[in-house]
Amino acid sequence: MGHTLTFPLSSLRAALHSVDAGRKEASRLVPRFLRTSLVTLLVAISYYAATTLGVFLKPPHTSMATFWPPGAILLAALLLARTRMWWIFLSAVLPAHLLAQLQAGGTVPDALGWFVGNAGGALMGAVCIRHFRKARLLFNSVQGLVIFLIFGVLVAPVLKSFLDVAMTILIGRGADYWMSWTTRLTSNMIANLIIVPTIVIFGMKGISWLSRVSRARYFEAGVLAVGIVVVSLLVFSRQDGTGSMAYIYAPLPLLLWAALRFGAGGLSASMLVVALISAWNAMHGRGPFGNLSLADDVLSLHVLLTVFALPLMLTAALIDERRRGDETLRGTRSKLVNAQEQERHRIARELHDGIVQQLTLVGLGVDDLRSGSNAPAKPALDKLYDQISVVSNATRDLSHNLHPFTLEYLGLVRALKKLCREAGAKSGLTIDFSEKDMPSHLPSDISHCLFRISQEALQNIVKHSHARTASMELRVRSGHALLRIVDDGVGITPEQHHRGGTGLVNMHERVWALDGTCKVTSGPLKGTTVEASVPLKEASQAQLDV
Repeated sequence: MGHTLTFPLSSLRAALHSVDAGRKEASRLVPRFLRTSLVTLLVAISYYAATTLGVFLKPPHTSMATFWPPGAILLAALLLARTRMWWIFLSAVLPAHLLAQLQAGGTVPDALGWFVGNAGGALMGAVCIRHFRKARLLFNSVQGLVIFLIFGVLVAPVLKSFLDVAMTILIGRGADYWMSWTTRLTSNMIANLIIVPTIVIFGMKGISWLSRVSRARYFEAGVLAVGIVVVSLLVFSRQDGTGSMAYIYAPLPLLLWAALRFGAGGLSASMLVVALISAWNAMHGRGPFGNLSLADDVLSLHVLLTVFALPLMLTAALIDERRRGDETLRGTRSKLVNAQEQERHRIARELHDGIVQQLTLVGLGVDDLRSGSNAPAKPALDKLYDQISVVSNATRDLSHNLHPFTLEYLGLVRALKKLCREAGAKSGLTIDFSEKDMPSHLPSDISHCLFRISQEALQNIVKHSHARTASMELRVRSGHALLRIVDDGVGITPEQHHRGGTGLVNMHERVWALDGTCKVTSGPLKGTTVEASVPLKEASQAQLDV
């Protein structure tokens, strides 16, 4: 006799759900573990390479460092990572540090002592910076930059340099404590000042950011990089010492170019090239300070790099603040314009669907009364009917002026044709309209913007220009919708143009809210030209490319 195993269906479902949940959890944990391992390995390799580079840039038979980047690598890694990852990074860079130091001829106790300085300074700087500022907000504002300069460029290197030089003196590799401390301090400060922004900014933006950069931007960056390398070699490879002082500021225009066009990240990367080339030549006695002693040469070079970097980094931060302020203001104005359009649409709809319809019904009722009335009452009813018709037509026109319903039903091109035709019929003007390469549909905000500008410009032409002819041109070029309106009227005086009326202000506000441009060119008896350019969105641009 067979046995049948039975259990509730709910238990089977629970078991399957548990297995499925376990698989999902495992699929989440494995990629996370792999990512953590890869990032940790990358930090360790970078730290080892930076330590090797720092040892390579040390002048022979001295403990002086012209450029010491491992502490900066560790500080940048700590700023980018979550705090729970810090102990993993510190554990990973320890063997990398020992390997690099032992290969350079150090002992294990010496290497451990120097590791305490490197790790302690980076950890102290990261804790203080994180307390006051998030890493993603560190270099895009003056406040964030000042916090980084205080704790990342001053506090962390001071602590690290005290520990490093104390260890150097204890093992008998240095005699002049304060000179050794000063050169180590400035080398650590320069490394943190230059390397940390480069790594943090690139780490925040990610590799995907590079795919969004245009080819022209790549070409510009390439030209800048070549210029930085060539000029740095010319300035810091010279053998004539004081004679090269005339060229000492030659890299400054290129660094300013990097700060203005590529921000703090581009400036830091450019400064890194200058620092490496200058440090390599300084350890061989070349460059603008080659006639000084080695210690004074290195110290003067560090001061020069600091003088280059600090004002330009502040400039880049100010520009970034201004750009973000403009974006915020543009977004606010765009919201205000949209809110205004929505309110106009609501009022226009109420006028059109409510008051105009009621006036129409009242007019029909009066028409019935006057058709059946006697002769004495008919003139008064005719007058009342005419008044109701005038009010109804005026209300309908007001509704259409408040919100362009024709734009919704006909599209921008046909709505502008109708607008030109009606304005010409009312004023007696000859208004020519032409369009080229316009997509069948445009985003609502762009259509409303161009229509409102056209409406305002035609109203100004009709009321103030005394023009005989006018023309309107609408086309697409280089991903922008271009609107050009020209008349042959009396024009605008420079005082009127500078003072500007409500219409001109509204035109500029609408275009600026969409990241476009609006230009009004005029002169007495020379007519007026209104040119507006609005960038098309991706969806509209895709229609053009098909």
